[in-house]
Amino acid sequence: MAVGPCTIALQERRVQLVESWSQNVTHLQELLYQVGALTEEDLSLVRGGGRLGVRDSMRNLLDVLHGRGEEACRAFFHVLQSQRANKESESMVAAIPPEGSGPSSSGSGPTNMQEHLTKHKDILGRQHSPVDYLSIRTIRCSSSESSDESCSFTDITLSRCVGYTVPLQYHQHEVAMVGDAFRSQDQVCTFQDVCQSLLSVPAEDVSLLSGVAGSGKTTVVRRLVHEWAKDSGSQKIVLSLSFRELNLLSEPQSLQELLLVHYSHLKPVLPWVIDSQPGRILLILDGLDEFRFPLEFERSPKCSDPERKLGMGEMVVNLIKGHLLPGISILVTSRPHAVSKVPPLLVTQLYSILGFSKDQQRHYFEQSCNSPLVASAVWGYVSSYQPLQLMCRIPAFCWIVSTALCDRAPCCLSQVTTTTLPNTARTTPAGSSDSSASNNRAEEATPTPSTFSSTVPRVMLMSGHVKPITITEIYCCFLKSILVFHGEGHSQEGCSPQCLQEAPRVLREMQPTLRNLGALAFKGLLERRFLFDQADLSSFSLDCSGLSKTFLVEILREDRASLTCQRSFHFIHTSVQEFLAALYYVLQALSGSDPFSGLKSAVGVALFPVALHKVLTSTANKLLRPRRLLRRYVKKAFSWGGHHQSGHMDLFCRFVSGLLVPQTRVILDGLFRGRSQILPSPSSSLSLPSSPPPPTPPFLLSLLHSQLQYGRLSPERQVNVCHCLYEAQDPGLAQRLQGWLQVLAQKQVPDQSGPAKRDWSELAFLLQLIPDLQDLNLEAQGLDAEGLRRLLPVLPLFSTLRLGQNPLGPEGAVVLACAMQSPDCRVERLWVVGTGLGCKGLKVLTEGLKDNHTVVDLRMAINHIGDVGAGCLADLLRTNHTLKDIRLRDNQITDKGAELLLEALTENTTLEYLWMFDNKLSKEGVRKLKEFARGTSHLDIKVCI
Repeated sequence: MAVGPCTIALQERRVQLVESWSQNVTHLQELLYQVGALTEEDLSLVRGGGRLGVRDSMRNLLDVLHGRGEEACRAFFHVLQSQRANKESESMVAAIPPEGSGPSSSGSGPTNMQEHLTKHKDILGRQHSPVDYLSIRTIRCSSSESSDESCSFTDITLSRCVGYTVPLQYHQHEVAMVGDAFRSQDQVCTFQDVCQSLLSVPAEDVSLLSGVAGSGKTTVVRRLVHEWAKDSGSQKIVLSLSFRELNLLSEPQSLQELLLVHYSHLKPVLPWVIDSQPGRILLILDGLDEFRFPLEFERSPKCSDPERKLGMGEMVVNLIKGHLLPGISILVTSRPHAVSKVPPLLVTQLYSILGFSKDQQRHYFEQSCNSPLVASAVWGYVSSYQPLQLMCRIPAFCWIVSTALCDRAPCCLSQVTTTTLPNTARTTPAGSSDSSASNNRAEEATPTPSTFSSTVPRVMLMSGHVKPITITEIYCCFLKSILVFHGEGHSQEGCSPQCLQEAPRVLREMQPTLRNLGALAFKGLLERRFLFDQADLSSFSLDCSGLSKTFLVEILREDRASLTCQRSFHFIHTSVQEFLAALYYVLQALSGSDPFSGLKSAVGVALFPVALHKVLTSTANKLLRPRRLLRRYVKKAFSWGGHHQSGHMDLFCRFVSGLLVPQTRVILDGLFRGRSQILPSPSSSLSLPSSPPPPTPPFLLSLLHSQLQYGRLSPERQVNVCHCLYEAQDPGLAQRLQGWLQVLAQKQVPDQSGPAKRDWSELAFLLQLIPDLQDLNLEAQGLDAEGLRRLLPVLPLFSTLRLGQNPLGPEGAVVLACAMQSPDCRVERLWVVGTGLGCKGLKVLTEGLKDNHTVVDLRMAINHIGDVGAGCLADLLRTNHTLKDIRLRDNQITDKGAELLLEALTENTTLEYLWMFDNKLSKEGVRKLKEFARGTSHLDIKVCI
């Protein structure tokens, strides 16, 4: 079919035709039907059964006319010309080309387009400028960088992969994923890589940005918009909406109306951009995990008309599927558990926020602390405790630590007596040339039980003040700092003894408010809610109008940028919500009140009238001994947390454990004073410098140990119980570490019928407390693949892994391959002698070693790899240029396998030793190996008949 000028003009002017004539589409259809340009079948197709909006109908009409050819298009333009008297559209009439003429050039958009876009950049740039959490501390820049606001953003580590697979069910708290995040096998990238990819033109795709709470998703968005606003040459037009804002829109609304209300300054140009240049738009949708409307990708009706009103869920579905605004780029941010709401086939690439690396953590503290000396002291403290440093990979937690310690930390900490803590000597890595000698050296360097016999005082952070050692103590210091130094009427300048003298009074006065806030936090935690409205606050006697004048403004942030004027509130970080929930729970439990009944009274769903409920509760409490009552409530908290396999109650349980320790509650002296008749008052016990602190309640340790021995406890919950014991400052922790160190020193073989068989998770946790240990020796300890999997978080952190004589099998090889591919991998010596890998396991392990740049010594005798395994090693030697020593004694390798190895060694110039004793080699095979070694100056092949 010949393409005439009217057909070409119809396509060129398509956007303008839809914009100018959509409201008249019904009348145009009737006129075209009357002149014979359309049939009844065409009319039915254009109308779409009455379900389409006018713009969609207009687009269908243009499609039908284009399909019917030049005569139909000419008739269409004549109809438009006849309607000139009814609709003044000089520009559209001018679009009718004279017969035989070519298509005319299209317009370039509104004349003041650049002016509007410049204003848009200026507005978004100011809205997304760098800010610290709560803005309670000014972010420092060096004088040389003071003019560049980007210096306020600390770089963050991300990973990128093309598409994504549906994630497995999450069975652990998000903070437990942080350590594993850096062990991702995806491509590590920088913020600049993400920025260049998302702001490139054209780029028609859907990208996901995933990260745990507080990892910096919103900060990445702020920085992305900030960088775009500074780039005068960028062709992208960035539009940003948060799912929190969309949650407030319960009535259907059109996408165009939504964007025009949110970006009213773009009203003159945005419709033209949407129709003519959608490829320039980057739409950011922030916080998918908080979206309250369902995303039904299979059942949501298709809609391509941006003027048609839709529910928020349907609008988001049509945007992601590309029906609404086809050609735009979309970035969706979400926490990991909600990523699967978007079908994998619709996702072009997934970015994962890994958090702060060690260098980035140090840089953050240098920026946030008020002097280099304080920053150095805080960083030395954080880096000395592995559990704390792992959590500091979450940027929000770094802010909590700096708030608690950087500015006024010394003043917030009470003088605490010494505590028994593990202390280890650094282990000298064993050599690789002489096995017996290296064993002797390793035994001499391995920490012994006597290493932990002394009582070690808590390290001084500042002169005269003691630093905390548990996460709970950090959050107590954070809370005290907010109350004492950032609350209403308190100056943010300086730290004086007078402030500390007033601290107990301030805490005492704020106790009712903290209790109500904690009750709100606890209720939200039980319901997995992180967003609250004014009705929620009112139900807990929290005055919304006073949020800006009290400490609550430091913890709660009001959504002031909502599309409507409604208010909603959320905690600045989920861990703060969990801490306040635990604080409420412990306050209630120590006073003999049921924390759950307190929630029922607050929301008005008690089974009895309030007065009768109080009488019954008081009578029941009198019939039970106070300690029994406290034990019941604490057991109930752990039971409730254990029932939630998602792990979202894990951190709450840790905080409850820590707050039950009198020594920890000293930090919040005044808040707990007089609250408990069950446990001794910590302040009274610590009034004399010589008085030892009250011990951890025995029932708490007994309860946690019984959970640890519970046979049906999952590995993730078992590790969390270890965290709870750490927060509870279990005095037996060091003793159990001594027992494990005896195992590591090969001085004790664990009883296979006892708990040690399934306590590998505990060992993984305990090993985090001794970061100086370099040699992990678990030879002949009955370690299987499942046990090795539980040790995976710490495996890459050792320079030597001695795992020989354990039944690892091919499944264990999968775990080892993951450890070898970790970005944090420091393993230099991997010894897996007699572990039953076989050729199948070796194939998996060599795949993991292809990209490894740390392992120099691989010992894998007696694994029956055969010639197939030798071929896998040969493939490895062609790409790996790090290995220097490989020992393959007694592996059933024949002359065929030896030939494969020799072929690979002609390309490898870094291997120095190859041990081939006790294999099935012929005399001829041995001769070839020796001749090859003599002709190669850098390689020594150990072999005999």
